[in-house]
Amino acid sequence: MSGPGDGQGGGDRLPGLESRLFDIPEDKFIEVVRLLERVRDHPEVRQTFAAIRPRLVQVRPNRRPTLKRVLCMPFEDVLESFNGVDVPVGRIERRVIDPVWRLVTECGDRALIDQLDRQVQETAPGNLNALRNIGRRLWPMAAQAVRGAVDDVGEPNTGRQALWRVLQGDEEMRRQLLDVATFLEIGLTVESLKDALAPKPLAALDDLHVDAIEQAAQAVARQSAGLVHYLLLVAASRMANPADLLTVLNDLDLGKARREQPAIFAQLSGLVVTNLEERSARLDGTGHSAGQGEAAVAIAPEEAIAIAERLVAGIDTTSAAMDVLADPAYRERLDAVKVAVRTMVAGTVLDTAPAGILTAVPAPAGNGRPAPVDEDAQAAAEDHARALRRCEGLAGALGLHEPLKDTMVSMEKGLMARAQALLADYPKAAGDPDDAETAEMNLFYALRLLELVAGPAKADRLRTAIMAATGEFAEE
Repeated sequence: MSGPGDGQGGGDRLPGLESRLFDIPEDKFIEVVRLLERVRDHPEVRQTFAAIRPRLVQVRPNRRPTLKRVLCMPFEDVLESFNGVDVPVGRIERRVIDPVWRLVTECGDRALIDQLDRQVQETAPGNLNALRNIGRRLWPMAAQAVRGAVDDVGEPNTGRQALWRVLQGDEEMRRQLLDVATFLEIGLTVESLKDALAPKPLAALDDLHVDAIEQAAQAVARQSAGLVHYLLLVAASRMANPADLLTVLNDLDLGKARREQPAIFAQLSGLVVTNLEERSARLDGTGHSAGQGEAAVAIAPEEAIAIAERLVAGIDTTSAAMDVLADPAYRERLDAVKVAVRTMVAGTVLDTAPAGILTAVPAPAGNGRPAPVDEDAQAAAEDHARALRRCEGLAGALGLHEPLKDTMVSMEKGLMARAQALLADYPKAAGDPDDAETAEMNLFYALRLLELVAGPAKADRLRTAIMAATGEFAEE
């Protein structure tokens, strides 16, 4: 990627390419991604992929398959996400991927790896069956290589040296490596379950989903009862509300893992609570973090409400399912999650309402001409108003009745006052057709916001006044 003369050609070009890749048409974007994937291992190209990841997530092109990507398939659902809030249950950090790959390539069957790598290169993007057939041979070997390195099994010191280079004393990394090895051991069953629990995220469990989870659990239990927990992590991570799995777990027939069912329930319940804590810990009064070491990202009010609704649903479902455990510590932890969600909703939806909603209604211009219509500001204000109304469904759970009531009253009074000011100024614009049209648009946009915040009944008086001032009644 670097120029032949000074060694800096790629360094000069790629940063500019990163910014342009957000603006070019989708087909051209996919074409450039295909070209970059051919030299993906180059450090500057990896940096470019990291920079354009938001658009990759949005476009989701069929990426050129690689053996490393096939390796990750059984545990991809539990890999930490990029959006900062939706953390999978029992998550595996993405920093683990490269160390796992290193252990597999250093301690695994080199001839088999080379053979499978050639097969992957010949596989068309999107051919999932072919990739799974490759995984059928890759995953057991990779699991054995990782466990062998961790347990120092095999050739003298080979595993120990490879593991030392990867871990360098990082015990959390070691734990996650063993988790990855377990997911690899049940790779084929995981892939079948993913097909049954599609599309992701699964909004609700029906009988077919429950049957698929039960059959998959029985299959891995025949290998080892300890594997059931990992299979259930995949199932939970494919759900919009992972706690939904807890509501059916005690009714499942886990086959050879029946005796361990109470322990599995307790372990999974604890992880669901921890998951809610991790997701809420990334929230603050203005947005959420994009992960450890990343700058905070502001979130729009409607997105904040959607996040809050998911978390509250998870809290309620988890709380009901865990009543059988009768552990007050869990109740306290769930209450702490509610406090974090309340803080986020108050900061992103209630406290920002004056700036987000009222400012979309322009003040009368001093020169007598109406302010130009700001379509973007109006759209954002309407979204904010909808988020404010959706808060009503969360107010009881989060203890926001009074703050929400105060905000709604304040917005209603503020919108009415601004609309009345525009209405009083309307006669100044009525003589010019263009100014009159702009003034009427501002008035009806203010009416629209009042309807969203206070409801149609309370907006009727303003509607009648606008129609009288603009001559709408005269045309009837």
